[in-house]
Formats: sequence, structure tokens, C-alpha cells
Amino acid sequence: MSVRRIGAIVIIYLVATGGWAILGTTTLFRSQQFTDLLGNNVKQLWGTPLAQQAPSFLAKVKDGDTGEFVMPTKNDLTVRIDLDYRQKGLIWYPTYAVHFKGVYTITNTGTVARDYGFHFTFPSKTATYDEFEFRLGEEKLEVPVNIAAGIDKVVALAPGESRTLSVGYRTRGLKSWRYQIDPQVGRVQNLSLVMHTDFADLDYPDGSYSPTSPAKIETGGAVVEWQASDLITQQDIGIIVPEKLNPGPLAGRITFFAPVCLLFFFILVATISIIRRVDIHPMHYLFVAAGFAAFHVLLAYLVDHIDIHLAFILSATVSVTLVTSYMSAALKGGFPRKVAIAGQFFFLVLFSYSFFLKGMTGLAIALGSVVTLAVLMRVTAGLDWNEVFSRSKNSEKESA
Repeated sequence: MSVRRIGAIVIIYLVATGGWAILGTTTLFRSQQFTDLLGNNVKQLWGTPLAQQAPSFLAKVKDGDTGEFVMPTKNDLTVRIDLDYRQKGLIWYPTYAVHFKGVYTITNTGTVARDYGFHFTFPSKTATYDEFEFRLGEEKLEVPVNIAAGIDKVVALAPGESRTLSVGYRTRGLKSWRYQIDPQVGRVQNLSLVMHTDFADLDYPDGSYSPTSPAKIETGGAVVEWQASDLITQQDIGIIVPEKLNPGPLAGRITFFAPVCLLFFFILVATISIIRRVDIHPMHYLFVAAGFAAFHVLLAYLVDHIDIHLAFILSATVSVTLVTSYMSAALKGGFPRKVAIAGQFFFLVLFSYSFFLKGMTGLAIALGSVVTLAVLMRVTAGLDWNEVFSRSKNSEKESA
């Protein structure tokens, strides 16, 4: 292969890379447009990330007393989170339904009767709350509710007396759920928060308080627990809802990675051409690059209309068929068809599919690179490179 041909192939590769950069940018831009236009609609219909703040208790001895904020002597919390993904345009939104119940025990540890003012704040002022319950002990309190202002209740306790106040509801949220310690006291006693989920892919917000025991993975979900006897912290307790595979951003990432796939395939083609002495013109490389690009163009626009996995299979089938049939016809059988199919399947299909596997893309590329290097070293170990480059010089002189 002459220097002139290598230069032409490099130019073809750079042009293809530029085309993929434009396509990838366009795909991500379209996805971002959908996110910006429809994200607010999803929040209005389904809610926002929720942060439930612990209720506050203000203890007073008599009317006019400024009082002091006190802690519940016991905090029993149960949370149930069920995924309910919603799709708008090219984007799947990680929405969920949450069932919350908090039972708080307040005890008058003083020597005189006191009034305890209970204030509960809802996690969102715009959300809708179903299955709402507010109880004093076992008595269900039918009180009017102002979501924006929260709930207020005064409980009179004699010295040494304890009562429980409980609040429960069902609502909907987006992306994450958190529980925040009452900032008035910054401390929580006898905490038990048990969270049930219908998913096992657990993740926690940055800076949050970790579960006190490993999550119990069960059929169809998990159970996570936070237990503490006397906890002082500014950290929230919470969980991040796993996101579903979004076709638009995924197609964009695969497109941006395309030059790496093509580079590996070009190296394979060049190696086979040297070993089998097949004359492969730069125009052949140009059409091979176009066949590769067909995969990404089809994928970028099919994901708008059909399932991402089906779009991937159809696009890969078209691209592999185009490239292998072209190389077989153009080189008249000089390039092994099986090698062309295997190479494109490995470098294009498998490398691209690794983006479907969260956290596995880098490992897949690293392993693929090492395997490719090992194969190339094996098949070229017997080559006389002096002879190869002397052939290149002779062919360059003949063409001149």
C-alpha cells in the first residue's frame, strides 16, 4: 500500500468522522429538545423529585410561652416505591409512585403539662395526595388540609405521658425520593425507616446517609433499612430511581463512538489486503465507510418510531449486508466474506451494543482492543515487512 493511498484513506476516515460528529450532535440536540419541551409537562402531570421533611414539635408550657423544639422519642417510617416509567418523545422519564407512612411518638419528659404543636410539611405543594391518613393514636382525624401550608395539630400531654401522631399518603414523584431530618433539632432518636422497592438496581443520592445494613434483594424488588438510636446528621436519607434506557441519547453516544469502530475495521481490511495481496483501492474504503455510516443514520431515526432493540437489529443487519456484499462483489472474492462479516459484527455490532450495558462499555472496548491486537500479531508474525514496504515502493513507482 503506497503512501499516497494511505493518505487518501486517512482523508476518507477523517471525512467519515466529521459526518458522524454532525449526526451525533444532531441526535443529541433532538433529544435535548424533547427533554426541554416535554420535561415540564411530565413534572406537571407526574410530579417532581420529592423530599419529605420530618415534622417539627414545638413544646409550650402555657399560652404566650415561646416554647422550644423537641424531638419525637420514636420515629417509625415505612416507604413503598413502585416504578412507573413515562415516555415523552424520545425520552423515558424515571417516574414512580410512593406510599409513605410516618408514626411519631412524642413524650412529655418534663414535670408539668405541656402543649406540643405538631407541624407536618408535604414534600410538594403541587402534588396530588391519595389514601391520606392523619391519626392521633388510633383516632383518625378528619381535618381540612392546605397542601401549601401543611398540617398543624396541638396535643396536650401530662408529665410522663406519650402519644403517637401518624401521617400517611400516596403520591407520585420523579427521579429521587428523600427524607430530611428536622432542621430545628438536627437530631433524630430511635429511627426506623424501612423502604420497599419493586426494583433491585439500588442507588443513593450523593452525600446521603447510607443504609445501616445491606439491602435485602427479594423477588421483584428490595428492602432497605435505616436504623439509628440517636442520630445527629445533616445528611438526607434517600434513594435514586433507576433510569430506563433512553433511545435518543443512546443513539447519539453510539454515533460518536463510530470512528473507533471504523478504525479497527480499516486496520483489519488493510491487514488482510497485505497478507492476501489484495489490491484494495481507497474508493473501496470510502464505500465501506458509507456502509458503516448507514447503521448510525438508520439507528438515529428508527428509534423515533420503533423499539430501540429492534431498531438496533435492523440497522446492524442492513449495514453488515451492505458492507459484506459490496466487498465480495467489488473485490471478486479476494477478501474473505466470513472475515468481513465477523469483523463488522465484532467491531460495529458488539462494540455498539456494549452501550446498552451500563458500566460495561469501557471494559468491552478494552477487551476488544486486546483481542484484536492479539489476532493481528498472530496473523502478521510471519510477514517480511521489508518485502511488504518494498512492494509498496514499487507499486508507487509504477503508478507514477
